[in-house]
Amino acid sequence: MNNTFKTFFKCPTIPQYAELSINLFNIKADKVMLWLLIVQWFIATFITSIAYDTYIYGFFSGALIVLPMLFLYKYLKGDRYYRIFIAIALMLFSIVYIQQYLGRIEMHFYIFIAMAILTLYKDIVPLLVAAAVTILHHLIFNYLQLYEVSLFDMPVMIFNYGCGFDIVVLHAVFVIIELLVLGYIIRLQVEHSVDLNTTQSRVNELNSELKYTSSHDMLTGLPNRINLHEQLQNIKNFSETNNKRFALIFLDLDHFKNINDTLGHDVGDALLKTVANILTASLPKESLIARIGGDEFILVISNFEDPSEILPIINILLQEFRNELLIKGYSLRLSASMGISIYPNDSTNIKELMKYSDIAMYKAKSDGRDNFSFFTQSLNNKIHQEVDLINDMQRAYYDHEFELYYQPKVDVKTQMIIGAEALIRWNHKTQGMIGPNIFIVLAESTGFILSLGKFVIQQSTKDIKEFNFLGFENLKISINVSTRQFQNGDLYTDLKNAMQQSEINPKQLGIEITESIMMQHVGKTIATLKSIKDLGISIYIDDFGTGYSSLAYLKSFPIDTLKIDKTFVDDICENENNDEIILNTILAMGKSLGLKVIAEGVEKKYQFEYLKEKGCDIIQGYYFAKPMKKEDFIALLQK
Repeated sequence: MNNTFKTFFKCPTIPQYAELSINLFNIKADKVMLWLLIVQWFIATFITSIAYDTYIYGFFSGALIVLPMLFLYKYLKGDRYYRIFIAIALMLFSIVYIQQYLGRIEMHFYIFIAMAILTLYKDIVPLLVAAAVTILHHLIFNYLQLYEVSLFDMPVMIFNYGCGFDIVVLHAVFVIIELLVLGYIIRLQVEHSVDLNTTQSRVNELNSELKYTSSHDMLTGLPNRINLHEQLQNIKNFSETNNKRFALIFLDLDHFKNINDTLGHDVGDALLKTVANILTASLPKESLIARIGGDEFILVISNFEDPSEILPIINILLQEFRNELLIKGYSLRLSASMGISIYPNDSTNIKELMKYSDIAMYKAKSDGRDNFSFFTQSLNNKIHQEVDLINDMQRAYYDHEFELYYQPKVDVKTQMIIGAEALIRWNHKTQGMIGPNIFIVLAESTGFILSLGKFVIQQSTKDIKEFNFLGFENLKISINVSTRQFQNGDLYTDLKNAMQQSEINPKQLGIEITESIMMQHVGKTIATLKSIKDLGISIYIDDFGTGYSSLAYLKSFPIDTLKIDKTFVDDICENENNDEIILNTILAMGKSLGLKVIAEGVEKKYQFEYLKEKGCDIIQGYYFAKPMKKEDFIALLQK
């Protein structure tokens, strides 16, 4: 019996997230049931009473059922008690219809229909109450009939159509069977509703997770680029309406790539989380902080009158990043560069503000990093000029605007020209001569340096062939090799092919590389340099002393010559003791390693005399000659 009850009436426990949905459904069902009672009151008052002259009875008995339900709807709608009252009210109308001269069969069909209608609720209790009320009123009327009790001055038998207890039992059996079937249907409805709500709840959770994932950085939990643009639009609208300013700060960590490369990405990721915490703790609560990729963050500070008001916040951030950070057992020191644009001072367009703060950030980096810079229109103009130059380089290359200049190298002892350094120059058709300090940096950043590097190799070998033809077979020409050219270009093949095409002696050619190139991927660098050395080409270390190479590494590289950077030559003082200057150490180091030493940037006679006294092999600088066109260099050689 217990199992049967559980099968038909045991509904699943409704989870909390489904309660609201099912309750709203039952409130709507209450309204439908109330309208049904009103319709039945109309039938009992007008339709049935017309046939059987029971208008007054139908009206008042229907009112006794319907009016209390109308009153209770306001206070109990959606409540289980109201559903119980609805079930009782529906069953009571069966009594009204019986007493209005309906037959037993018609009455039972009404009861079945009323019980079926109650399955509209996702609740078994109203159905149980309806079945109990039906059986109870059958028993009561048959009891009254048995003892010949009269109602309304008429025997109950007239109202009950002379039903015996056999009919009551039969009706009870029918009601119980219907109760089981309809109860099972309600159970299925509840299970289905719970399943639907469970599915909907999970879908809502997944949608929330997806929305969060799509709008937040998964590593730091900060808003991402998409979220940033949405919030920036809101901040802009607020600032525009309230005549307020806001600062958009582009923050980039200095040398973050080195941490990833040396300590691993797990340390880098942990550092980024720490940075996010620092930013959150250091900025005002209403500030917007977003990570837009890698080690780049956007900070938005609102509600200030003068841009100078945000300077204390900027200084706090700079100081926070300078503090020592303990990340996964490593003690790290960090710094950041920040670029700042102001709304509406710099622009009222969000994309432009983003671009301007990015430009200002790179200005801060170029000024030495660990710094900040406000965007200015002059800075913007400078950036646009650089972009124009970048776009113009390709055209200039094919229009042969690039050419080689040569700066002589002089033997200290004989004071004879023994070679030259080939230097690329850009003679722009409208702007005139553009300095290498401008276009070389841009070419490096865009990769165009690879094309320029090939041009220098090919043109210098052609010029060497021309020098040989004019009788200057003993000249040695050196060319500069950029970091990108050394790492990405096929330098060995380019050199070999150029020498074969020009048919020159490899000993007439040398390449100049910086210490920074040497110290990147040491093993691969040594192998590359040895293969170039095997071609017969000389290897120079340019700007020696400004990098971080060690004596141990110097002995491992196939180097022929050290070039002392101009900054050390500038340390030579006239008519003073120069015993403690670094230049002396570099000269001694070169001799101990058996290398030739070139001093570049020699501009004064006393510098030349000092270098000669200290045994420097070769000098290069304005004291003898500036870089010059090939034709002028040939003229100098001939003179």
